[in-house]
Amino acid sequence: MDLSGRTNPELRALHLEAWQAKDIALCARIAACLHERELAWADPEPLDIYDDSLEHRGVKTRGLVHLDGDWHRSFHCWVVLPERGTLLAQRRATAKRTYPGALDTTVAGHYRAGEGVREGCREADEELGLSLDPDALIPLGRAVDMARHGVLLDREVADVFLYAAHIGPDELHPDPAEVAAVVELDLEAALALFTGAAAQVPAWEYPAGGGDRLRVQVTSGAFTRHHDRYYARLALQARRIAAGEPPLLV
Repeated sequence: MDLSGRTNPELRALHLEAWQAKDIALCARIAACLHERELAWADPEPLDIYDDSLEHRGVKTRGLVHLDGDWHRSFHCWVVLPERGTLLAQRRATAKRTYPGALDTTVAGHYRAGEGVREGCREADEELGLSLDPDALIPLGRAVDMARHGVLLDREVADVFLYAAHIGPDELHPDPAEVAAVVELDLEAALALFTGAAAQVPAWEYPAGGGDRLRVQVTSGAFTRHHDRYYARLALQARRIAAGEPPLLV
């Protein structure tokens, strides 16, 4: 089996072991497993892929990118409501393959091959019915993350932004296929939660499709996983923006 185009480290190591042992049966099982994974996680959306030095090395379909663990790029935008002193998160739809029902970035998505930040803004319209002005995005730098989800190995570099919006959460129109609800957190409470000063904090949840908002209790474990104190740094920057201060250059 030719693995020249495959980059999943576990798959390559297993194939090398089988090849060195001249175990034809194991090689066949690896091929069958790979074929099964490709069928189960097929997604034709093209993504740019990168090597471990983040040098561009080509284009691959999204399904194979996540199976092989290729580095790829994504767009993260957190919406701050300065007049309300709050930060918005989304609750992922329960049908999502990864992190179903978890709290996540207000708006997030992969860049398709050849795309950049301006195209990434489309995710806000697709997920929340919110039109973002690319020139009003406040850059916070990049977040580098790696996570395993069963057979998937997700390795991505996200461009992270804040966006100050002057709307109410009830003015958004989440796509129920993508977003189960929009969750509004007080900025001081969010900072306490993500720095570990509070085990849980109250928040308002606005269900997709309308209906009365709900008072809920939120824990840090309810959010998708990120490295390097991502959420604490994000909450600190969001509080500064809401107060009319520039983000810290860190």
